[in-house]
This record gives sequence, C-alpha cells and structure tokens, in this order.
Amino acid sequence: MRVFKFGGASVQDAEGIARVHRLVCKYGEGPLWMVVSAMGKTTNQLETLVQAVHRDQWPQAMEILGQLHEAHQARILPLPVNTTDSKRLMNVLEDWMAKLKADLEGMRAKQVPYNCLYDQIVVYGELISTALVSAYFEIQGFVHTWVDAGDLLVTDATWRDARIQWEETVSKVKAFDALHRGAAPPNSGTCVLTQGFMGQDAVSGLRTTLGREGSDFTASVLAYALDAQEVCVWKDVAGVMDADPRLFPMARILPSLTYREAVEMTYYGASVIHPRTIQPLQNKGIPLRVRSFLNPDEGGTVIGEMQDQGRFSPCVIVKKNQCLLELVSKDFSFVGEEGLAMIYKALYDQGLKANLARHTAVSFSLCVDNDPYKRLPVQDILLTNFGIQVTEGLSLWTLMHQSDKMRSGLLAGKQILFEQHLGNVDQYVVVD
Repeated sequence: MRVFKFGGASVQDAEGIARVHRLVCKYGEGPLWMVVSAMGKTTNQLETLVQAVHRDQWPQAMEILGQLHEAHQARILPLPVNTTDSKRLMNVLEDWMAKLKADLEGMRAKQVPYNCLYDQIVVYGELISTALVSAYFEIQGFVHTWVDAGDLLVTDATWRDARIQWEETVSKVKAFDALHRGAAPPNSGTCVLTQGFMGQDAVSGLRTTLGREGSDFTASVLAYALDAQEVCVWKDVAGVMDADPRLFPMARILPSLTYREAVEMTYYGASVIHPRTIQPLQNKGIPLRVRSFLNPDEGGTVIGEMQDQGRFSPCVIVKKNQCLLELVSKDFSFVGEEGLAMIYKALYDQGLKANLARHTAVSFSLCVDNDPYKRLPVQDILLTNFGIQVTEGLSLWTLMHQSDKMRSGLLAGKQILFEQHLGNVDQYVVVD
C-alpha cells in the first residue's frame, strides 16, 4: 500500500493530467491511494470568489465563476481524447460548476460567515480537479474508484484549519479500503482517487479545510490509517531544498532528512511540505519521499527514520506576507499569565498562528500571517485590554544551522525590526 499526492502544479494543464496518468501507470503498481489537489492556481481564484460573495459583490462573483469555468475548459480541451470523450469531460465540468453556483446562491441567501463560507466553496477546486482526472482515467481504461474525502476525513469545526478526529477517521478509511479491495478482482492492483485539503465536520456535516497546502497532510492521514509502506509527494521541484530556489538560485537538494529535521523546517515555514504532515508518518515509521513529476526517475528527498547523528543541514526559510502586532496593556500592568492566556486564546479561536513572539514587561509582539480574515477578528477581541500597533509589509527569515559568515551575507542590507536566537535557529522580522 502506497499513497501518492499530486499538487496543483502537476495537474495545471492537459499535459499535466496526461502525465499523472502515465506516472501512475508506471510507478503505481499494487494497492494505491491518490490524493490530488486543485488545478494550478484555482484555490487563489476560489478565495477571490469567496471574498466577492462575502462582500455581496454578486456581479463580480459571477465574473470570477465564469473565469474559473473557462480556465478549466482550457485545461481539458487539449487532452488526447476523441470528440465523444471530450464532450464527456465537458459534461463532468458543467455538472460541478452548476453545483458550485447553486452552493454560492444558497450561502449568499443565508449570509454564511466568511470562514465557514470559505470552507464550503474553496473545496470545489479539489472536487472538480479529481472529477476531471477520474473521468480522464476512465477514458484511458485505468481502473480506480473516486471517493469524496469528506466521507472519510472526520474533523472538528475549526474553519480553515480543522483538526482531524483520528479514531473516527481511521475507522472510516479502513472500512472503505476493505470494501474497495474486497470488490476488486483477485491479484489486481487497486487505486482510490480522492481530494486533498478537505474533510467534514462530525457534528454539522459541513465541509472543512485543513489549512492551505493541506493536501500533503491528507496523504499523511490516509497513510497512517492504512499503515502504508510509503507516501510519495510529486512536485515540480526535484526534492526538498535548503532554500527557496526562486529566492536563492544556488539552493541545493537535500537527498535525505530525518523526521526531526523535516519537522523543524516545516514548523518554521518551509512550504515544500505542510507542517502537520510529518507527525502521523513518524508515529508509524512511514517514509515520505518528495519526487519531481518532471524527472520521476531522480531520487528526490527521503524523509524517514535515518540515524540522527546530530548533523543538521543548513537552510534558509523565508515566509512572505507577514504582519507584526505589538500589544501594550492599556493600564501598563505586566502582561502576565492572564494576559498571555487571553492573547493565545484569541489566536486559537481564530486559527491564527504566532510565527514569532517576543515578551517584555508591558508589551507582547507577534509576527503572524497577514490574513485579514483571521487577523482582524483577533485584533477586535484584544482591543478591549490592549493597545495594538500593526506593521505590514514584512517577511520572517529563519536561518537554521548557518555560520556567522553566511548569516551576515544573507542579511546584508536588510532592515530588521526584531530578531530572536535559539540554539542554531536565528529568526528575523524583516521589512520587504
């Protein structure tokens, strides 16, 4: 049993969809679960759509919906299929776009709050993507089963950052897998195709999302439940790198990482793997391989239970679009345990993570993702007890296991608002 995860870049166009089919045929022998993300930048478009509906900008929302429709048509039209099968693919797309429009109209009428609205709508990226990939697989004669991830992954109702309910999820995944494999012909490979990034609230039955780039985590959850032999994340890069090659052209591939190294990198913001991906795999000793779908025969990066000899690979992690919140108690009392509890409860309730924090006698500074739909509610909650100064246009630089010379070179010319040092990890809030 293995789990493959294909991100948005792997299915961003017709060639990508056909390539995924070829990769699965070549490397996907035996029982296989596939997790597929939304196509290309669809999630970004859907987020813009949600914002338009939330602001009751219905004409703009319908324009964005039309653009989404056209973008998906452009992706599937060049697929190497006959006219009848091309119409079949178009009908699949039309059906899902109609469902999306109906959901938009229903939630607009109910005035669903933003974060809940987000989860109900943004998941359509994955649903449409997997429906089209599934239809293409069927046309090519590739036997598989499509399943809605909402029927498998049980979560709480923390919109946009839902928590997995592990016992219920494992039970559902195991039951579905047993049923699926039991129905397959003897000695045949079996394949299940599902969506990343999404689940379903156990109480309300509404859809939830696991956080941006959460498809990696979906693959990890499934692997845990299935006791998989391996998880393979197929990306447009050759493996995990010691820096973002878009920012640092000299970035190098790391051929192997321990779970501990990978956890550190994802915790501080390395975007190649979702932060919650590693722990379920580590708990069962399941290796994670990051491979390039452009050069699939290359080894990529393996993350697993290699011997940890205290050797860590130097790396640089840059988180863009950051915001600094500086909180000062209004009565100039100490920001003690009660104040900290209030601050962190507001962050938790709104699903906003403190990427870096600094505590003084009467103030508390937080570097957070500049997501106004999470940040502004936090500020509204805390304004009763704190004065708040907001600084936008920042990045958070994390330098891990770097020499003094490398550190000086990387930060040369940067305006640093504040910094924090802990062992071999140095963090800097930098003005872009």
